[in-house]
Amino acid sequence: MIIISADETNSKLAESQFNVLQAERDKLKDRKIVIYKCIRDNCIFYNGKEDSKTIKINASIKGFETILIGLDGGQKFKSKKLEKPSTFFNLIETMPMRQEELKNQKKRND
Repeated sequence: MIIISADETNSKLAESQFNVLQAERDKLKDRKIVIYKCIRDNCIFYNGKEDSKTIKINASIKGFETILIGLDGGQKFKSKKLEKPSTFFNLIETMPMRQEELKNQKKRND
């Protein structure tokens, strides 16, 4: 899961981060990545399978940040600047669950 959060001042940065990730839609799906884009008190959930869903939150967001959460629920990466999609994908490729998934895919293809 990737969480993009921003206050109103940094909303354009959040939109840019979301857009560069969405440009890699197939890679997001392959890695089962869902995105929460939260600006002020609205979070929009994207999973690439169905229409986005808006969720109201009761939180105070300040600045801009992007967080990668692993399948185990742990925070794997956090940044306060615009990141390339490869930053996230490269990190995910090193995670044990992803390694196991790739190994199983290879077995099925052999």
